[in-house]
Amino acid sequence: MTEANVVHVFLSRGRFSSLEEIRNYVDAGWPENGDAKPSVFMGDTGIIELEPMCVEAIHAQDDGHLTPVVPEILLRGASYADQWLPQVESTELADAAICVFAPNVVTNPHGTALHHLGGFTYHA
Repeated sequence: MTEANVVHVFLSRGRFSSLEEIRNYVDAGWPENGDAKPSVFMGDTGIIELEPMCVEAIHAQDDGHLTPVVPEILLRGASYADQWLPQVESTELADAAICVFAPNVVTNPHGTALHHLGGFTYHA
């Protein structure tokens, strides 16, 4: 059996109007010199061991939801959701989510204005 990994889940309601806005907040910049420039989200949450392909952004409208929904609905399309979503007990309504998967390491999950729903285990 593989070692358990952790996904950190962050929720938002009303802050982002589109998936593009979430990605602008989450994604690192890549100046001409090739060195990654950390995003605001990365700085706020203290992400280290950055692997950009392991950070997922979700917007409710992309799944046809015009109003905020519970995490069980919003997050069901996220990677490995079948493993970690049953651990989520929140019914907080949200229209956007950010999922930070291993090997990314979140050192300050409460450093952002987004709601840190928690860290949940899964096996890759």
